[in-house]
Amino acid sequence: MQDKLLDVLNNTLEGVGLDAIERLDANADLRDDLQIDSITFAELIVNIDEAFSCNINAEGQVNTVGDILKQLERQVTNSK
Repeated sequence: MQDKLLDVLNNTLEGVGLDAIERLDANADLRDDLQIDSITFAELIVNIDEAFSCNINAEGQVNTVGDILKQLERQVTNSK
């Protein structure tokens, strides 16, 4: 799951001209640390939703990489 998320995140970042990241840092803030603006944030959420067949903001907006991982773990566990 983490490798797939890293791929989705990097594809989104690179698609808007931002630098890719080498590894996931659960504490990384999407806006402050990764420099994701509101439009890129929306694109990232759609990309994650499509890649994982989920609704990442189902329980509230995510702000960090760790928030995304927690939501993915909950939704993947609940879908089994």
